[in-house]
Amino acid sequence: MASSKQEDYLLVAAIDLGTTYSGYAFSARHDFKRDPAKAYLKQWIDPSSGMMSNKTPTCVLFTKEKKFSKFGFNAETKYLDLIEDNEHKEWYFFRRFKMCLYALKSSENDVVIGDETGKSMPALTVFSASIRYLKDSLFEECRKQNTDIKMDEIKWIITVPAIWTDPAKSFMRSAAVQAGIDSKMLTIALEPEAAALFVKHVPVERRVDGKAGDGFQTFSPGSKYIVVDAGGGTIDITAHEVLENGRVKELIKATGGDWGGTSVDDKYMNFIKCLIGDTVTREILQDQSNIFFETCREFEIAKRTITPDSNLKFTTRIPSGLAETYAKHNVGKDLKSIKSVSTMNKVHVGVTFTGDKIRLASKDAEDFFVDSVSCIFVHLSKLFKQKAGKGITTIILVGGYAASPVLTNTIKSKFPQMRTIIPQEAAWSVLRGAVIFGHDPSLIKQRRSKFTYGVQVRSRFDPSKHDEKYRYEDGEVWCDDLFSKLIEIDELVTVGEYQKKREYTLHGARSKGNLPLYSSTSKNPKYVDEDGCSFIGKILSPGHEFLLHEGVTVKMCFGETEIEFKVHQPKSQLTTSYYLGQT
Repeated sequence: MASSKQEDYLLVAAIDLGTTYSGYAFSARHDFKRDPAKAYLKQWIDPSSGMMSNKTPTCVLFTKEKKFSKFGFNAETKYLDLIEDNEHKEWYFFRRFKMCLYALKSSENDVVIGDETGKSMPALTVFSASIRYLKDSLFEECRKQNTDIKMDEIKWIITVPAIWTDPAKSFMRSAAVQAGIDSKMLTIALEPEAAALFVKHVPVERRVDGKAGDGFQTFSPGSKYIVVDAGGGTIDITAHEVLENGRVKELIKATGGDWGGTSVDDKYMNFIKCLIGDTVTREILQDQSNIFFETCREFEIAKRTITPDSNLKFTTRIPSGLAETYAKHNVGKDLKSIKSVSTMNKVHVGVTFTGDKIRLASKDAEDFFVDSVSCIFVHLSKLFKQKAGKGITTIILVGGYAASPVLTNTIKSKFPQMRTIIPQEAAWSVLRGAVIFGHDPSLIKQRRSKFTYGVQVRSRFDPSKHDEKYRYEDGEVWCDDLFSKLIEIDELVTVGEYQKKREYTLHGARSKGNLPLYSSTSKNPKYVDEDGCSFIGKILSPGHEFLLHEGVTVKMCFGETEIEFKVHQPKSQLTTSYYLGQT
């Protein structure tokens, strides 16, 4: 399903817009042939510490007039400056906004998201401005290394969680196109699959865990592995079986949940709010949001030091404004005088203070991880017990959250029979893998359908078969809103092959002859408004030239990461395609 235009590329550029951090990487076609795992990763400078990083915070700042201002570390720094001068309230500052797409149901939705102070803007504007910034920065870096490179010689890869809905993936494509990326040169890649590709190519010596023979064992024909992409927002899981030719088939459709690293941050922030009380919390939220912003940022860095069963106390800095606001509302009382905090779960946590730092027992710090790690463990246990999960021998753990000793130790101790592979570049595995995928997208041979897909149709009303509430008259008596199945959930399909075609008549009434497309979590839905059914979009765009009241055939094809619906009408000889993940 790759566009022929993509075959002329000279360079692959991958953008990973993450929940917490973002970055990009690229490699030239000739470099990839020499070393597939080699790619250029942009180095970002954190102005607050002067440290270099391969990712920058996913933060974007807009002016009072809703014009793009800055992204990443620069957006954070500028926003904190505005707060110092009390000029921030009319500006728009968005962070960790990727999660607003987690459960997006329909591509028709005009998603609006709120900034740090509750002011809203269209999500498409926020996402496209962020992608545009990363795209422009990437192109500038490319030009430094290859001054002759042109935009139309770059194949673009944008990564998305595999567990996202089809409309959410479609939204990311729309945002990328609005950011100035040619749709024909753009591919949406699934994050855990990209990570698997990177691990397949990474030398053994660049793994934190894993012995010399692991690479051969993990990717030898017949072997089965599971990829756990532990990011900031989501835990994204997919499982593969390696086929004779080295390509893979999907064992279990992508699963996971919103149990990523930011859920640990949320637990800590709830603890801080219990520490200072409701009144102080309200004032900070209303007038000094930078205090919580800084508190969370300090913990985001410090939480990587939390290790299981440590006898050392966990220490992290708290901003001076926190203590000052507390003292203002608690006359004669100092924040440092608090010895114990009653949490939302009514647990008493002992605290001590040293200078501008708060100290907790290691066990209490570990508790911030309990819900997140427990969800991951329970979910993986269920997958391994499934028939399709039998025989999986390896867990590949990637993503920024994979840097947490609490998570890695839990997975290794709970699943001791598994081989666990964690690449040194766990946080950048998706990005590096996305570049490899751009050069060689042939890893997946067989996929499992995430949903049952079907078209909304009508048929003549039959009281013995149809519910009265769907009955309507239009010259004849019809039953509307019927779900006509194209493919069933969990069905195994070969990538690049068209499924059996279905025939329909284009009716002008109600659906306006646009072939409305729906997904369902059920195997055999009868009507499109049942529980578990979601409207995705219209296969034929409004104003199409297909003839009404005439027959059409619809065929589905699973591509590397997107699904194509091809519609042909014999009478008019018109053919068109609709892509899930494409506008």
